[in-house]
Order: sequence, then structure tokens, then C-alpha cells
Amino acid sequence: MNDSTYTPVLFQLHGRIGRVRYLAYSFAFGMLVLLATLLLASLAGDTVATWLSAAASAAIGVIVGGRRLHDLGRSRWIALGLLVPVVNLAIGLWLLLAPGNPAENRFGPAPGPNTRGVTALAWAVPVVFVAGVLAAFALAPHKSNTQRAHDEMEQAI
Repeated sequence: MNDSTYTPVLFQLHGRIGRVRYLAYSFAFGMLVLLATLLLASLAGDTVATWLSAAASAAIGVIVGGRRLHDLGRSRWIALGLLVPVVNLAIGLWLLLAPGNPAENRFGPAPGPNTRGVTALAWAVPVVFVAGVLAAFALAPHKSNTQRAHDEMEQAI
């Protein structure tokens, strides 16, 4: 690492992150929120867990999105657009696809090279997505059989 770059850290509120780190950090925080939601739902109920999960996801999205926007040389305030339906899709694609500033900008030095952990975490996103799609297709017939059994039980009663 030279003087014109720095190594970003997952739990930082400030600084710049590139596309791969944005994807990896978003995934890591998403998994943490998911686990916390499942735990909270079992302890406090679904409604409380849903509201707290939504608030945590929104806050994390704005923080991580703001760090990515800083890499693009833009204001963190644009990340509030991630809270607006449809607008969030456009901003999310921009954050994933636009290359950051390669040199230091007004928000600090460029992020250093991605670590193996960050790269592995970023690769986990498409793997989990594909696994989820395959699981949905695999479970679809089971769901219809379960629904059919439920319907037969209701007719019998």
C-alpha cells in the first residue's frame, strides 16, 4: 500500500470503498441483519423484528452507499435515494457499475486493493443467489404437494 491509498474497514462510517467492497460489505451486513432478525423474531416476535430489521437495513444501506458515493466523488446525501422505491434501483446499479476515482478526491485517498476475504465475500453474492434460485425451483413442487395435502385435510373436516 502506498501513501495515496488506504485499506477500508467493514465497520467504518467514513472513507471510500470500491465496487467489490460495496458488494461484499452490503452482503456481509445483509447477512448480519438477517441473523439478527431471525434471533429477534424468535425472542420478541415477528412485528418487532420486521421493524427493527427494516430500520437497520435502511441505515446500513445509506452508510455503505455513502461510502461508495464518496469513491465516486459524490455527496453521501445521494444515498438517501436508496430509501425511495424505483430510485433505489437506479442508484444501486450506478453504485455497482460506475468506476470510482482512481486518485485521491475530496473525500480522501483511494481505497487500496481488495483483500482475499473481500473478494471471496463478493463472490458469495452470485453463489448465494444461484443457490437460492435453485432451492426455490427444487422446493416449488414440494410446496404444491403441501398445499394439496392441506386442501385435502380441510375438505375432510
